[in-house]
Amino acid sequence: MPGGKGNIDGKVDGKQFSSTYQPPTKWTEKKALEVAESLIIWLKADDENIFYEDFLYIENDYYSNLIKYLSKKFTSFYELIEKAKKIQEIKLKKFGVFDKLNATMTKFTLINNHNWKDKQEVHNTGELNVTPLSFFKTKEDDKDK
Repeated sequence: MPGGKGNIDGKVDGKQFSSTYQPPTKWTEKKALEVAESLIIWLKADDENIFYEDFLYIENDYYSNLIKYLSKKFTSFYELIEKAKKIQEIKLKKFGVFDKLNATMTKFTLINNHNWKDKQEVHNTGELNVTPLSFFKTKEDDKDK
């Protein structure tokens, strides 16, 4: 049975990974930055280009964990992805205000993908209002008098 640990035939299956043999790195920082910069250019190019996942998964067929992997590996890539997310957020906000997009779906996307929240005001003055017990009268208090 070819392939698998201990069953690799060097003539057919290639080399088995070891401490002395490692394949060349597929994702270099240069290549990762090229992808991120292309993404930002794509987002800015057209009003229709709102969702950066379209570029990554539909346009270029990258695998779903690539962003997470490259963001952990290269800080410079992570910073460009954060910029792309901010461009997406601004476009959603802008098009939502100008009625180019469905307002409900825009709100849904901003809340779930960009940490927006419905505004809730809670006022806390830090004071505790306690009514003294002497304020309350009971029937027994009236009898004593």
